[in-house]
Amino acid sequence: MARDEDWAAIESLLPPRWRDLALMHGVRMKPRPELGAKLSDAGVLIRLILHHACTSSSLKVTAALAAALGVADISAVALHKWMCKAGPWLSAMVSEMLQTAATFSPARWAGYEVIAVDATTVQRPGATGTSARVHVALRLSDLRTVGAKITSERVGETLRNFSMSRGQLWIADRGYSNTNSIAHAIAQEAEVLIRFAFGPLPLFDKKGDPLDVRAFVSKLESAKAVRECSAWVHTDRGEAIEGRVVAIRLPPEKAEKARARLKREKGSKISADTLRLAQFVVLFTTVPASRLTAPQLIELYRLRWQIELGFKRDKSIAGLDRLPNFRDDTIQSWIAAKMLGVQLARRLAEPAEPFPPSIIGYYALRPSASRLLAARSRVQK
Repeated sequence: MARDEDWAAIESLLPPRWRDLALMHGVRMKPRPELGAKLSDAGVLIRLILHHACTSSSLKVTAALAAALGVADISAVALHKWMCKAGPWLSAMVSEMLQTAATFSPARWAGYEVIAVDATTVQRPGATGTSARVHVALRLSDLRTVGAKITSERVGETLRNFSMSRGQLWIADRGYSNTNSIAHAIAQEAEVLIRFAFGPLPLFDKKGDPLDVRAFVSKLESAKAVRECSAWVHTDRGEAIEGRVVAIRLPPEKAEKARARLKREKGSKISADTLRLAQFVVLFTTVPASRLTAPQLIELYRLRWQIELGFKRDKSIAGLDRLPNFRDDTIQSWIAAKMLGVQLARRLAEPAEPFPPSIIGYYALRPSASRLLAARSRVQK
């Protein structure tokens, strides 16, 4: 756990309104410890949560260390209760640090609340293989986890793991390209934007005949050319869900990178047809053309992928996939604390101005040490 002077440097990197955000999201402290408040400062709470999440220490170890250092006298149970309510506050701070609110504002995307979904495997301490899979839904405007579920490794990626509502637009990769996921979203009055996978998602035209998506994308002759057409998904109950297929042809250099990635992933088993189709990005969406155009949908999917790349990097570097929680509210707090810790680490690595342990910052903040250095310089001369 950081020393007081080190914590002051970290605290200075938090968003300017971080204390106001605590109040806005229901994290309210009793200002007088003598009245029985275990914590009287939001700064102490975030310090404890960051230590717990970013060092993978248990709540008991975190509470014991805080008591030993004189930071706070709080039990592991009390810290757990704070974790249950701190998620929205931590997510709001991450959003301000990444400045995603404007990029994914509903006003920019026809009023939709944009949500990205992903799943990753997790391992418990001592496990030699996959212990479970954690499914996470992230609202991109404020990076708040709006859905989280832990399942066995046998449960695959599906939108059925989440509750949805009207006005939401869920963005997902090929793993969610199946009829059941789309039907689940429509049943809850949500919309989807999914990377189309050839095979798992059969599409049909207005007459009910199979839609030849391969022939459709083959007509994209020039790079960055965009096409769209109507398409229908037929559910097991015989219902027809109307949507659109949106496709763009990648520039030659990006198409070659896509083919190279497929070769690394599938090896010699990859077919010539799969390699040919790698030069196209094909999406299926239920969003009406009157609300978002094909170029807008392609732009939105690219933005999701950029966020997803950072999310995956945070998992590998910060251990975001080593999830120790089971409750939805503590899952949100733990993931948000991990992401906040990553953003703080990046600001520490690239500060706007030097601070300890920078030698410049050391002498700038300690005038007496600066005078001592100058005196030693005169003696050496």
